[in-house]
Amino acid sequence: MTRSRHLAAFAGVCLACAVGLVSPAFAQPDPDRLVAPPAQRERVVAPPMTFASAEAHYNFLLKRAKGGTRHTLASLPDWSGIWQSGIATMSMAHPVDAPLSAQYRASYEEKRRQEREIGEVYYDRLTHCEPSAYPRWLVEPYHKEFALSPNQSWLMQEFMNETRRVYTDGRPHALPDGHSWLGDSIGFWDGDKLVVWTLGVRSADYLRGYPDNSAELQSVEVWQRVKGTGGKPDRVVVQATMYDPVGLTAPWNVATSYVKADYEYRIRYWDCAQTSNDVRDSDGKTTVILPGEDGFKAPPNDVTRPAAGSEKR
Repeated sequence: MTRSRHLAAFAGVCLACAVGLVSPAFAQPDPDRLVAPPAQRERVVAPPMTFASAEAHYNFLLKRAKGGTRHTLASLPDWSGIWQSGIATMSMAHPVDAPLSAQYRASYEEKRRQEREIGEVYYDRLTHCEPSAYPRWLVEPYHKEFALSPNQSWLMQEFMNETRRVYTDGRPHALPDGHSWLGDSIGFWDGDKLVVWTLGVRSADYLRGYPDNSAELQSVEVWQRVKGTGGKPDRVVVQATMYDPVGLTAPWNVATSYVKADYEYRIRYWDCAQTSNDVRDSDGKTTVILPGEDGFKAPPNDVTRPAAGSEKR
């Protein structure tokens, strides 16, 4: 796939995520405004100190919050609605400032070489309908939706129906079935901030073309809704610190945010097998079937209208 083809396909994905493929019955947002890069990526706010592990980081914040805030349904922050993806606001940018281990630095540099020489990374694991997984979940270019309750919070992404369940009732981590794509997340509230500790993930990546992570990765995230200023919409900001003794030589601080959508959109069930247009070429490279090409799978939520004059009266 040529660079122009790759960029066209990626632009189509971002546009679909931005406008949400909404029905014409609703007012359409301005696509140019939605997909244009923000004036500034989300600024990284470093933790109060450097910690040796995610556990030490999490326990420090829990102690500082005096065990956390015990919310009721009425006192929880309002994160209702649809939120746009965090890919345009993420702090990650090439070349990444991650303190990668030698092995993971070499893998990342190989991806960079492929992008320089042919305009894309040869292979992306999402070709096989794998979920984005954590930590890539944070910045995958699809809508987010959040459901908060006193004992657990659901952080939902439309792509692959990926839902992170964050248990805030004081229970410890549990991995009865071993590691999973999204890992196991526990947390607590510190006022209007949700603090999350995640572990038990699988080996994956931060995003296509970006560094890989090992299954030893753990993270501490701080989530907070921030009010927009100067006419800008509110956003949910995530400050995250990655701890990976295999892939990193030191903690790595990253940030992203999700902007409140100003349009109507309903998240539907995602069936990758029926909607994915990512395939592997005969040479093993990931490519995309574009509209009009043989094998293209049209979105199942396209509106089919009857022919003019055939409507029932």
